[in-house]
Amino acid sequence: LLLFYTYAPTPMSKHRQTEAVRFSLNSLKKNNLTGRLRIAREGYNGTLTGSKKGVRAFTASLEMFDCATFGNQRVDFKYVDGLPHNQALKGLKCWPVTEIVTYGFDPRDAPLDAGGHHLSPQVFHAALTDPDAVVVDVRNFNETIIGRFAPAAGAQVLDPGMRRSTEFPRWIAQNREKLTGKKVLLYCTGGVRCERASAFMGSQGIKNIFQLEGGVHRYLEHFNEGGGHWIGKNYTFDKRFSHGAVGSEVISRCTHCGNPWDRYQAQAKCTACGIEVLLCRSCQRLAKSSGKALRCPLCQCS
Repeated sequence: LLLFYTYAPTPMSKHRQTEAVRFSLNSLKKNNLTGRLRIAREGYNGTLTGSKKGVRAFTASLEMFDCATFGNQRVDFKYVDGLPHNQALKGLKCWPVTEIVTYGFDPRDAPLDAGGHHLSPQVFHAALTDPDAVVVDVRNFNETIIGRFAPAAGAQVLDPGMRRSTEFPRWIAQNREKLTGKKVLLYCTGGVRCERASAFMGSQGIKNIFQLEGGVHRYLEHFNEGGGHWIGKNYTFDKRFSHGAVGSEVISRCTHCGNPWDRYQAQAKCTACGIEVLLCRSCQRLAKSSGKALRCPLCQCS
C-alpha cells in the first residue's frame, strides 16, 4: 500500500498537469499498481496498491519526472508492506482535478504559506497535554466516531461534526472564539486535509496553528503500543477500512442495534443526509428486510 500527497513548489501549467497525468498513468500501469491518483495543478494525492518492488519503482519514477516536487525526499511516502492480497484496490484511476482536497473556497484565498507549523508525532503527543491548547479534528464525522484523540487531561478536543470538508469554513466562522488566544492543534488521517485547513485558518487571522506531521497514520506508527492519546481506530480510504494501535478498543456502535462495531463495510448510508453509517454484520440483512430508517448520530441529535 502506498499513501502520499504533495503540493508542488509552484503550480503546474495546464499542459504540465496533462503531462503529469499521462506520465503517472503509464508508470502505474508499467508497475502493475491499482488504486486512485488525483493530480491537480497544485499537486498530487494518491492511494495505491501493488507489490513492494512495483510501488517503490513508481515513486522513483515520480522523482525522475518531477524532481522539484518529489526530489530530495520532499514527499512523505507512506508504505504499508505485506498487505493481504484481498486488500488490494481494484482497478486504476489517474485523473486531473481542480484541487487535491476540496474545501469550497478559492485556494488563492488560503495560500499554503499561511498554514500551520508541522509537529512530529512525538511533539504533537506532548502538545496534547497543554491546557491552553485546543485540538481540531478536520476529518468528516463518520471518521471521527470510530477513532479520535482523547487526552485524559490538557487540550480541549473540538469535533466540527462535518459531513464533508466544504462545511469547514462555516464551522470556523461560528467557532472562532474557541480558537482565539489558544494553541490550535489540527489533525487528519494522513496530513493532506490539514494543509489547506490550516492555511484557511491562517488567512482568517487565527494565530498559533500547528498540525500533525503525517497525520494519525504516522502517530500510530510511533505509538503503536497503547495508542498514546488516541482511542479507537483510524478510518482509512483503502481496503483495510481502518487501523489502530495494538489492543485498540471499539468505541463506536452499530447504527441499527447499538452493539459495538467499527467497520464500514456494508455501504450503508444515513437515510436523512446520506453520510456513511456503521452497520454490524448481523444487522446488514436485518436492516434491509425490516425497512427501518438508518440515521447517523448527527441526524439523530438534530
